[in-house]
Amino acid sequence: MTHQSLTSLVIRIAGIYLFTKIFDHFGSYFFSIYGAATMARFDELLAEPIDKFYFTGTFLTIANIIVSIFLFVKAEWISKKLVKSENEIAVDLNPKSLAKVILLTVGIIWLAKLMYLFPDFIDYIGKLFSRLNGNEDVELTDFAMPNYILKTILTLIIIFRIENISNWIMKKI
Repeated sequence: MTHQSLTSLVIRIAGIYLFTKIFDHFGSYFFSIYGAATMARFDELLAEPIDKFYFTGTFLTIANIIVSIFLFVKAEWISKKLVKSENEIAVDLNPKSLAKVILLTVGIIWLAKLMYLFPDFIDYIGKLFSRLNGNEDVELTDFAMPNYILKTILTLIIIFRIENISNWIMKKI
């Protein structure tokens, strides 16, 4: 197995993970939209917000499907762009290499989840700035911004400092 094939495999896993995240909110999202839209009273009172929510959520779901399929289908092309060398991976399973594989897999899966939550983060930031600028009518959505920021920082640290982290783990063992 080469570095490119391993990267391709991890990108495919991230694409599958990103695709499965659709099903976390699929039922509640579509059934709440269609349920509220079929009730005559809610349709009259909330026609514009429901339409906006429906089209935005539907667009994000379709974009998620496209990105996840792109990651799955074009994983080899992406891995060739990311990894230039075609070196064979030595199958020397020791604690340090196992720690690196686990850290890299966790980092890429977290990165896929962060990409999935990025539109919610942007929406939350926009509403937060609007509220801080004096618009009291804006309701903040339920989004764990500190958790998102912390996971983003940890993901970047894991991916870019994997050698230092694995060395630190080996010192602790």
